Amino acid sequence: MMSIITIALLMNLLIQTSESFSVVVPGDQIVAHVGSTVILPCWISPPENAEALEIRWYRHDQFSNPVLFYKHGKIQDLQEESFRNRSSLTQCSGQSGGLKDGDVSLQLEKLRIQDEGSFYCYVSGESTYDGQKMALKVTAVGSAPVLFPQPLDDGRMNISCRSSGWYPEPNIPWMSDERKVLRPGGTSGSRGADEMFSVHSWTAVSRSDAQLVSCSMALKTGEFREGRLNIQAIISSDSSDPWKALFFIILLLCALLGLVGLILYKYRHKLTGKKTAKEVVGDPNIEELRKHAVQITIDRERSHPDLTISKDCKLLRDRTGYIPTGEGFPYELCASGV
Repeated sequence: MMSIITIALLMNLLIQTSESFSVVVPGDQIVAHVGSTVILPCWISPPENAEALEIRWYRHDQFSNPVLFYKHGKIQDLQEESFRNRSSLTQCSGQSGGLKDGDVSLQLEKLRIQDEGSFYCYVSGESTYDGQKMALKVTAVGSAPVLFPQPLDDGRMNISCRSSGWYPEPNIPWMSDERKVLRPGGTSGSRGADEMFSVHSWTAVSRSDAQLVSCSMALKTGEFREGRLNIQAIISSDSSDPWKALFFIILLLCALLGLVGLILYKYRHKLTGKKTAKEVVGDPNIEELRKHAVQITIDRERSHPDLTISKDCKLLRDRTGYIPTGEGFPYELCASGV
């Protein structure tokens, strides 16, 4: 009788041992960007089919309001509202067989800053259960820093650096082109309705401090953005401003003098009292002039080279393409003869 009881106890112990398992999660926190899709790995060991088990993912103190609840072979409607349509069970790797291999990993889509924190992976069977906690870190890399220079009365340059869209609030180191750390004059930050940070920092530098100044926005994860500004070029530009002003004044005076000269040239006849050739000759009567015509022989040698003279030196005409200007006497149309 005792041997039968002993065998029964051993069989029961063997059955319980075969049904026991433990939940395993990564030791390091999971880091993901805002708006991305992230997988929180979780599996049971030793591997076994988890399709018939109860799987519950939940936040701290939210066991009854889970992120995801799987039971009776399907995901139940019981769920925290902010994770609805954003959470699902997935494979933690391409080699995983999913639930059949004990992979109960959680996938979160459209990640939000509010998702940051601890997640609990809880798995239970008929006679055993286990759960583990893991951490999710959410980050957001903001815009590239924009640097603004502002001259100071003491000859130095105040450089401000601004950026937005960061989470968490970044560190803001200032560096010279020789990688020398520059001391900031101050730093401020504000948090928007989207929980992200907008930051502003500034520092004052002189010509001897650096040629290039860089402002970086850096997260502890190693992600960063950097902006640079050429201080020497700005200081040189500022020092040449008086010469630029003098140059533009001279340029303006030259333009005014040119305009005055153009006006004087256009109205020179009225100013000098001289008349144009048209005003002197008037409107000649050709028939009347022909009554006084005489025969002459044109002196080819003493005529204007642009005139065309006939072989018998009796006829001449202006060159082809000649266009009278209407100003002054047309000496190029004159010729001498006997």
